[in-house]
Amino acid sequence: MKHLLLLCLGIMYLSASAQDTVKVKTVLTPEQEADLAYNDGLELITKKDYGSAVNQFSKAISLKPNFERAFYNRAVANHELKQFDASIQDYNQALSINPTNMEALFGKAENFYQLKKKDSCLTYIQKTVQKDSLFSKAFYLLGQLKFDDAEYKDAILQYNKAIVAKPDYAYAYNDRGSAKKLLGDDAGAIQDYEKAISLDSKLFFTYNNLGSCKRNKGDHTGAIEAYTKAIDLKPDYFIALNNRGTVKLNTGDYLGAMLDFEEALKQKPNYPLALNNLASVFIKKQDFKMALEWSDKALNADVNLGAAYLNRGIAKQMLRDEEGACTDWKKASEIGISEGKRYYSSYCN
Repeated sequence: MKHLLLLCLGIMYLSASAQDTVKVKTVLTPEQEADLAYNDGLELITKKDYGSAVNQFSKAISLKPNFERAFYNRAVANHELKQFDASIQDYNQALSINPTNMEALFGKAENFYQLKKKDSCLTYIQKTVQKDSLFSKAFYLLGQLKFDDAEYKDAILQYNKAIVAKPDYAYAYNDRGSAKKLLGDDAGAIQDYEKAISLDSKLFFTYNNLGSCKRNKGDHTGAIEAYTKAIDLKPDYFIALNNRGTVKLNTGDYLGAMLDFEEALKQKPNYPLALNNLASVFIKKQDFKMALEWSDKALNADVNLGAAYLNRGIAKQMLRDEEGACTDWKKASEIGISEGKRYYSSYCN
């Protein structure tokens, strides 16, 4: 009997264990489903999968029609997709739900900037600043507008305001440096670029800008170091490769210069400046047939590249094509290359 009782107990135990594995289906409310879709959208934005993010935010909005954050973030994703009109519509929806959403107001200004609608951009920048006089991104965008119009002194004033509002604003320091550089203040530009880098060491373009200022001041070693840092951060940065090659060319490192120009062309085939700079290398090496060939390639890529007409003219003269040389130097002069004018005046009259 004892044995039979134990057997029965064992069967009962096994039956209870099987019942423990039964799962109960969880039913989510529409609001909970909306929140899940919204969170998925945010994660997709961090992965820069903006198209999928838009789909998730749209799903969230369909489940919760007054979901302000979903409208706002869908606007952000649409902006990244360069769907600027759609982004503006989403910001409008967010603002209809919450008129105090400062980021949505500013987002509209950014879209109008991309659409080159300057007046509308200014309108929404002003609305943003009226609501928050320390909204740093608004002053930064005002600086960009001034910079685009070559009003560099006014741009600096706006960047100053952005920096006062946000002292660690690396982009504002970078762009203020660029405005100073264009005003001939390389020393001031270097200070701003170095400050930007101290705030964000990943700004590869700032290292390139710093290199150009140091090159202007004759600090070739410093320029090469800065360009190299830019390339380390962004190996396909053809602009920095070309710029570093230019410094090497000017300091007599023709092999190093050639390697940089060739690498720039691997990253951006038919890059006119690198093509012409290879012509310059061959002129320095006195291989004028190759210089002529690379000058031709540069002009095929950009028919208005004055420096390429200058180089081609030099190559043609050394190959005894005096008439062709004069034609090219005249063209270089017409485009605004002072050396072209000097060569034409000296050898063609």
